Parts: sequence; structure tokens; C-alpha cells
Amino acid sequence: MLEAQTVSVAFCFCCLIYASLSDLKTRTVGNWLWVFMAAVGVPLATCGILTHAAHTAVQLIFSVLSTSVLAFFCFRLGLFGGADAKALICISLLIPSHFSRGVGAVGAISCPFAVTTLFNAALLSTAAPLSVFFYNLFQERKIENVKLMFVGYKVPVGELACKKYVRLVHSYEEEVVGEGEGEDEGEGEGEKVVKRFSFGGVEIDEETVKRLKEYAAEGKIEDEVWVTPELPFMLFITAGFFISVVCGNLIMLVFSLP
Repeated sequence: MLEAQTVSVAFCFCCLIYASLSDLKTRTVGNWLWVFMAAVGVPLATCGILTHAAHTAVQLIFSVLSTSVLAFFCFRLGLFGGADAKALICISLLIPSHFSRGVGAVGAISCPFAVTTLFNAALLSTAAPLSVFFYNLFQERKIENVKLMFVGYKVPVGELACKKYVRLVHSYEEEVVGEGEGEDEGEGEGEKVVKRFSFGGVEIDEETVKRLKEYAAEGKIEDEVWVTPELPFMLFITAGFFISVVCGNLIMLVFSLP
């Protein structure tokens, strides 16, 4: 059984590395990869059930169901994309439970392996805001909004069309507003351009760039706008997977320290 799980781990890790490279390069991962992983996972799961009967079946069902529910809600909340959810579900099928406690594998029994991978990935992803903050500090610009410095950075409106894999931190709309409404940056003919923070960011397309250039040319907004990078969460899932194999649940490990 241990040898089969070792093969599953190696197979999953190879697939995740490929998915990370694809996500990093194109921000997409082909569905064929998840079909391939499922096609390999189903026979392995069947062999495990036939070999270890009820115990393995319960672990498998609990792993797939709990991971699927958690991944679905995270996807619906916009915390990550569909490829990330599919990757976690495939992991839950191929590796239902932690096969070894290893060094520091705390929480291995109570938490399915795929869920541990997600927790580790989420913990690792907290490094992204810190990286963005220090990037802003090294730009040697005047500190305007500390909170936004953890979310994104400023770029000239004229360079938006050249930027890849970024989203606007704010939405910009021309509205007739009363005094004190919104975060107005300028005034037009009885109208103001109102910007509002957008959770998850606003997609930048040709129409958006054109509109922002017009606002900037008319003096309705500043020449620079805040953007947030679209970091591929698949990278964190891959790193979280590796840590799950070596250490187990990082969150439980931290709380278990004396």
C-alpha cells in the first residue's frame, strides 16, 4: 500500500509542476490534465478499496467529499479559480489520507491530505501581500495608502495596455453624486469620477483602458492607478503539496509548538 501511495505522490507532484508552469505562462490549465489525473486515480482508488476494504473506502469518500465542498465554496467566493479546485479534488482522489507522519506531520489523521495541501497553500500565499508591500517600499515613492500597498502598486494609465496579468484595484464610474459620496478624484460637467475598491479586482480590457485614458486626459483622475497582480494560486498549491508530504499540516504544526 505504501508503494502505491508513493507512486500517487510522485504522479501528483509531476502533474502539479506542469500545471504550475502552464498557469504561470498562460494563466490557464487544460482540462485534459484533470481528466488524466482522475483516470489514473480511479483505478488506484479501486485497488485500495479492494485491498483494504471498508477502512480505505471511508477515507476515500470523506477525502473527496470534504475537499470537493471546500473547493467549491472557495471557488464560488472567488478565492481561486476552477483549475485550482479541480487540482485539489484530483489530489483528494489519488491521496485520500496522509500515508506517513514523517517529520512534523501534525494533524495527519484528522485532516484529509488535499485539505492539508489547501491549508498550507493558503498559509504560503500570505507571503504575496508582503512581497507587494516591500516592492512598493523599494520604489521610493511617497507612502499614500499603507493598506493598498499590501494589495497592489501604481502604474501610469498610459502603460495599462502593456501590462499582463494585473487587475484594477478600483472600479471607476462617472456618476452624479452628492457631497461626500464615493472617493471622487475629479469633476466633469456636473459629474464626478467615483472610484470604489473592488474585491478581487477589475479586469482590464481595451474599453477600460480607453475610458481611463479619457478620464486622465480630462483631469478627472490621476495619471496613475492602482493595480493588483494576478498571482497563480497553482504555485501555492504545488508548494503546499510538497510541504504536506514532508511536514504535514503547517498550521497544526505551529500551534503544537511549545
